[in-house]
Amino acid sequence: MTELAQTAHTVGRANEDKRKNCNTAIFANAKGGVGKSTLALMLSLGIATRHPTADVELIDLDNQATSSESLKRFSNHRFRVMNDDNLFLASGSPNNGNIINHIETVATGRTNPKYIVFDSPAGNEPGRSSFLLHCDVIFVPTSVSDADIFATQKYLTSLQQLFLRQRSDYQHKAPLVIILPNLVDSRAEFNELRKALDECPAYIGEPLYYSPLFRRAFRAEDDDKNVRDLLCANDSYIQWLTATLAGLDDLKPNPPKLFQL
Repeated sequence: MTELAQTAHTVGRANEDKRKNCNTAIFANAKGGVGKSTLALMLSLGIATRHPTADVELIDLDNQATSSESLKRFSNHRFRVMNDDNLFLASGSPNNGNIINHIETVATGRTNPKYIVFDSPAGNEPGRSSFLLHCDVIFVPTSVSDADIFATQKYLTSLQQLFLRQRSDYQHKAPLVIILPNLVDSRAEFNELRKALDECPAYIGEPLYYSPLFRRAFRAEDDDKNVRDLLCANDSYIQWLTATLAGLDDLKPNPPKLFQL
């Protein structure tokens, strides 16, 4: 094997090892109010509590830092909450280069798994967010309202355009796209949403039914009772969500049209 080929082989193995030991997820939709921050909270705390050997980073990509400021109280040696000015441009848009560097500098040869969870702000468009290509999965929350469905369809179309535009320059497969039905009132509403998004080339996950607990998720209550109640009330959903992130390697590439997980 030539020196060049050996170097390429080593880099490839390093990237493969990194992927096995670090899963990166982002909650994204240009529409606000669809539950991105709440779901990012549920997933990151769900992983931290269910995988005691894992390291978890929750990275808030909103330069207003609303989510990260309210969640820093949970930080410890395994759970890190970040909102770093270096991850933003002066315009407030994502600093793609710095975000990609952060993802790609995860140490290889880790003995324990690592999970990076991004919470993105409303208005974040795929065309300005090439770092999305370096995530393993893009979770797209949406509700059944006409406005949210329209915005989600538009966002998914923009994602596909990003994937196609970057395909010739990007070594890895496109991130998995999983739609997360959120704020759903009934199974009939879930079926309505699934029908409306039927032609989208993405997976669709379990529905998360509405609860008043979501309204209090980011309050700093005594003993964090609001957060504990939220996690306990949605235990089965969080178990599904965390298992999905931990088991991404078992999923095939994005389907040609909507596929129920």
